[in-house]
Amino acid sequence: MSKRLLSLWLVAVGLWGPAVGPAVGQGTITVVLPQPLGMGSDRLHLFFYPIDINGDGVVDFTFAADVGALMLRTERANRVVIRSSPPPDLGGPVARLEEGAQIGPSLEPSLAWVSSDLRDGYVSPGEWEFTPIAIHLSTGTASEWPRSPGARGFIGIGFELEDGWHYGYFDAILAAEGGGVLLGWAYNSIPNAPIIARPVPEPSTWALLVGGGLVMVWFRQKRNARMG
Repeated sequence: MSKRLLSLWLVAVGLWGPAVGPAVGQGTITVVLPQPLGMGSDRLHLFFYPIDINGDGVVDFTFAADVGALMLRTERANRVVIRSSPPPDLGGPVARLEEGAQIGPSLEPSLAWVSSDLRDGYVSPGEWEFTPIAIHLSTGTASEWPRSPGARGFIGIGFELEDGWHYGYFDAILAAEGGGVLLGWAYNSIPNAPIIARPVPEPSTWALLVGGGLVMVWFRQKRNARMG
């Protein structure tokens, strides 16, 4: 089992003007990865990708990739936006949000904030509690992302600090078969204030080429695994 700690992060203060209300877009911190992070697995191992959102040395969210699956764990009391399943089901898949979506205390009716631990609402270190992003089985696929080569979208997140809740999002290219590329993330440094989902600034041309290569390598591995 392999674990990687994504500790390299570059911070750029986004000087966005207010879009919806006086706090929206102000205090936005955007994290641009110098090289897109490919998230995938092989036929033998489950891979973990811990993410430290604000660079304080504490993991806030953890992606996990297995054969035919991509999941997200909300560490401690942190939250992720899902597409609510109709009653009597609980939970639902991680929602794929579009550019311009507002992420904050209030969400549109079809969305909801959840912890990966639906019962207790708190995830302890190492606890096996994940919210599905994409599950691909021989009987079908469950995901808000399209099939390969996938598409770009946003994952709404909320994490708790001493001064309150901070809202943000991951910017990623993902596919329904599981796996993909994380381009970066952003969050509002103003506590309890919403944020508008916008693409993170594009990495350099060579980094985008590397990122595209990572996507193609991952899908080639998936194809070989099915044939093998």
